[in-house]
Amino acid sequence: MRRSISLFTLLLIASLPLSASQFIHQPFDQVAREASLIVRGTVEKTWSAWDDSHEIIFTYATVRVSRYFGETTGPDTIVIREAGGTVDGYTQEAIGFPVIRAGEDVVLMLSSWNDGGAELRIHAYNQGKYLVKRQAELEILIEDPVKQGEGRLGHDREHGPKTNAVEAISGLNIDEFAQMVEDARADRRGDISKRQ
Repeated sequence: MRRSISLFTLLLIASLPLSASQFIHQPFDQVAREASLIVRGTVEKTWSAWDDSHEIIFTYATVRVSRYFGETTGPDTIVIREAGGTVDGYTQEAIGFPVIRAGEDVVLMLSSWNDGGAELRIHAYNQGKYLVKRQAELEILIEDPVKQGEGRLGHDREHGPKTNAVEAISGLNIDEFAQMVEDARADRRGDISKRQ
């Protein structure tokens, strides 16, 4: 028997380092400027575990990175962590947070947790996660339509929304995305140089 606990409670709000502005849809440029890293990769493995106080379940994922966007580079493999998951028959869903699934080809905008952990988190909730789909010879990025807590609304938590895959593919190609990131980060560099 699977037991569920909703994380959209005061416990979650009090225990996770969130700002209220992250619940509001942010412009792409802002998300791209604020992200520490922006990567293209494949989710290789996922697992869930309780935090040290045994109050919150987190899902961890290793991501094999094939490309870094912007002026940064980094390791070939990174670990990300998001609130929510299933451990010992208990499921916690962090409403509106991204779902991480093994085997996904993704582009992720990432930032650090404020708790000093080495893992990264998807920046700006689902706004920082794109699925990579092939369309003819292009890699197309689409926002992941699946968020935690939507399983009751016609979505399958493990396999995504029940839609026709062809209908779902309409978005930016990866080169357009790379240019948008470069433009947004150039604005950030310009702002920094103006302050110096």
